[in-house]
Amino acid sequence: MTSIATNVHAVADELSLRLRDFHRALIHSAAGDDPALKNPYTFLFAVINDPRFAWMAKLSRLIVRLDEAAKEGEIRSGADLAAYGREVAQLIGDGKDADADFRLHYRMALQVNPEVAIAAGALRRVMAKLPPVGADA
Repeated sequence: MTSIATNVHAVADELSLRLRDFHRALIHSAAGDDPALKNPYTFLFAVINDPRFAWMAKLSRLIVRLDEAAKEGEIRSGADLAAYGREVAQLIGDGKDADADFRLHYRMALQVNPEVAIAAGALRRVMAKLPPVGADA
């Protein structure tokens, strides 16, 4: 079995992919069956400007930072990835550092949309590959 140090780029790519899938599922869940959002341009502008999507901004910024860091070669170790894992855990986790607003919206989406549950499960499987924060891997 290879260590995370040798697969750090592959795991970073997989984490990014799963975060984007999760983000997409949350967006579709928040949009629901709103007929005003059937037009792709209207939908895009709603995601950017509509307050019902604002709670996802932290996740959006996290994805962008992860992708930029990977592109710039700033993710070199498991410890680098662990920091991103900690941020994801703060969004979807149960700990004292959890983001209560994000978690509330996420849990509600999880209850009503199977796409969110599937994406969250795939994200959690990638998270399990990350070393704990403070690991030297």
